Amino acid sequence: MNVRFSSVALLTVALSYTALAQTQSPMRAGNWEVTTKMNMAGMDMPPAKHTQCVTQEMLKDPQSSIPKGPGGGDCKMSDYTFTSNTATYKMVCTKPQAMTMVGEMKYSGTDSYTGTMQMEMSGQKVTMSMDAKRIGDCPK
Repeated sequence: MNVRFSSVALLTVALSYTALAQTQSPMRAGNWEVTTKMNMAGMDMPPAKHTQCVTQEMLKDPQSSIPKGPGGGDCKMSDYTFTSNTATYKMVCTKPQAMTMVGEMKYSGTDSYTGTMQMEMSGQKVTMSMDAKRIGDCPK
C-alpha cells in the first residue's frame, strides 16, 4: 500500500470516533482498537490494526479533534444522521489532497462498532471496513 493511502487509513481511523460522536452515539471515552480492511481497485489490502485514545474532550468537540496531517489537512464532516444504532455521514477534504467520503457506522452498546466507508481521491475509489472495540481506559 502506498504512503498516500496509508495516511488516509490512519486519518479514517481517527475520524471514525468523530463521526460517531457528532451523531450523539453512546460511544465511551477510552482506548479503542480498530481493525481496518481496505479494497482499492478490486484489490484487497492486508488488515491493519490501530489503537486510538478517545478522550471525553474529543467527544465533546470532535471537529476540533480532526487531525490536520502533513500539509495542513482541511476536512469537514456533514450530513450526520443517527437512527437506532446507525450513524451516517459525509466528509470532504480539500488539502493536502482532495477526497470525498461517505460513511456508515453501526454499533452495539457503548463498547463496539462496525463501519464502512466509500472514499474517492485522485480518481481512485477505495472501500474501507472497520471493526472497533473499546479495550479499556486510555494509557496514562
